[in-house]
Formats: sequence, C-alpha cells, structure tokens
Amino acid sequence: MNVDELIERAWKAVEKAGVSVAAQPTAFKEAVDFLRDGDEGGARGSSGGAPKPTRHRSSAGQSRRNEASSGAADADNLPDENTFFAQLADESGVEEQELRDLLQLAGAKVHVTTPARNLGTNTSEQARTVIALVAGARSKGLSEKPVDAEAVRREADRKHCYDSTNFSGAHLRPMKGFNVGSSRNEIVLTSKWIDEFKEAVAKASGRSPDTGE
Repeated sequence: MNVDELIERAWKAVEKAGVSVAAQPTAFKEAVDFLRDGDEGGARGSSGGAPKPTRHRSSAGQSRRNEASSGAADADNLPDENTFFAQLADESGVEEQELRDLLQLAGAKVHVTTPARNLGTNTSEQARTVIALVAGARSKGLSEKPVDAEAVRREADRKHCYDSTNFSGAHLRPMKGFNVGSSRNEIVLTSKWIDEFKEAVAKASGRSPDTGE
C-alpha cells in the first residue's frame, strides 16, 4: 500500500467512525498505525520470510513529519477549525464568516461546500475556482508549503470538475497566483495569490469581485 492510499483509507475510517473534530487527529494517527501494521504483516506472510520487528509508533509519526516536509499537512500539528479560519481570514483579507460559508475543514482535508454549478460556467472555470480556494486555504490555513497538489485534485474530482488531461497545463498553468512546483505533486503560491483567491471567493459566493454585490 503506497502513502497516498494509506492516508486515504485511514481518513475514510475516521470519517466512518464519526469521531468528533477534536479527536480526529488522534483517531487518524491510530488508523494509520493500524493499517500500516496490517499491511506489513500481510507482506511478511506472503513472502514467507522471518517476521520483522514491529515498527514503533514513533516511527509512524516520523514518517508523517517527513511527508509534511514535502508539502502534505502533518496530522499531528493540524490547527483546529477556529485557528484555520482565523489564519486564512488574516492572510487573505476575506471575512471569516464568508470563508466558513464556502469552505469546510475535515481533518487534513479542505472541502468546498458551494455547488459546482456556482463555481464557474464550465469545467475549466470551476477547476480554477477550486484550485484557488483549496490551494489558498491549505497554504494559509494549514500552513502547507508547498501545497499537496493531489489533495487539490481530489477536491476538484469531488466537485466533478477534474480533468486529468488538462489540470496542470490548461487549468493550473494559466493562473498567476498558483504555479506547478518542482513536481506535479506540488502547487506553490506567488505574491498574486490573494487576487485570484478573492475572485474565487466572490464567484463561489455569487457576487461580483469588483462591486462586492
């Protein structure tokens, strides 16, 4: 099982369990450890080799810290919901309540709650709105640098506006505030991110970015 699959399965387990927001980081950690140990045990059984020493949970934490250093949000250090929105509002200059109307923090995931039809008139426009909202929120609300591009792709896919053929070249690349990083798995923000983030907020809120109406 690769890292992306492990994180995805662990988070689904947390969501299915219905634990409180405050307990989600701990539950996520336990789910990762459980799935990892089970995966390693299965691999040892199929190979027929001698069992390896059980990995201590601290090494699992180190693994997640290594992921964080390459961009992915560290589940052990995730801000709570109030801190997330306060940081994002402060960095973007958008009212916190408006951000709460458009975005939802679910553990290490940032969801766009606005219906896809309100994010743009076509798939490309909708995808760019999702990129600006989610990448901006992950960077400034979760302090994720560079932003995990796969997390942004998953949210675009959830909103039915993800086009794997055109995502990097036709959707992300034309943007001025959001660029492809050192690999396709990274998104980096430029000094112009605020303009595109505010435009995306206005569009998702159903108002003009110029007049505010």
